[in-house]
Amino acid sequence: MEPIWGTPALEIKVDGERWVLIADLHLGFELELAREGVYIPDRTDGMVERVLALGPASGLMIVGDLKHSIGLSSGFRVRRFLEGVSPSYPRVVLTVGNHDGSIASVVGDSCELRGPRGAPLGDAWIFHGHAIPPPDAGRYEFGVMGHVHPAIFLRGVSKIPVWLVAETTCDFVPPTLVVMPAFNDMLGYGNLLGMRERGPVFPKCIDPDATDVLTLDGRYLGTLSYLSKEKGLLSPTWREPKG
Repeated sequence: MEPIWGTPALEIKVDGERWVLIADLHLGFELELAREGVYIPDRTDGMVERVLALGPASGLMIVGDLKHSIGLSSGFRVRRFLEGVSPSYPRVVLTVGNHDGSIASVVGDSCELRGPRGAPLGDAWIFHGHAIPPPDAGRYEFGVMGHVHPAIFLRGVSKIPVWLVAETTCDFVPPTLVVMPAFNDMLGYGNLLGMRERGPVFPKCIDPDATDVLTLDGRYLGTLSYLSKEKGLLSPTWREPKG
């Protein structure tokens, strides 16, 4: 398993086959912006192009939140996305996220669905992060989750998406957990250093002293606990997390 550096994507080799993993596409996010009076063009085709640029593979695994709306208003975008990526990815698998309500009626047989507690892929357990993985997930070497949209404020740079590679403290989570940045670059990324609870895994199941933070292109920023203490690296808007 390794990131596809420079992008919010991973690749995993399983029995000689390449799998590409992405998380948090939130297709149809533009519709929510429109309700707030911000109008931008449909970005579905651009998302397809970004996925195809990751290179062909045996399968594409989406680590939850393929669509944004919990209802069906994003359905035509989802279907167009799946049709667009199908030439390069003969299998598309989705581990259901909290925004993927009614997804089965949207995707039909163009996407394989796995439950919200996740599913295995090689030596990794893949899950979105809003539901507790099953007890046997802890026996896998690695875990991969989304849901958090991790980012930090850096002075002079503003807020940037980051990777997290964490040692875990919960038996139901694999000992090494990779938290993926959101693939949709228009989402409001979470301020990692001031973030409150985001489901049953993050942050309560990670050790901040053994959680490495890296930029999309692989630059090492330090551990989560170090960055939380070194306020000089951070934006003046940062505040010490309570508790």
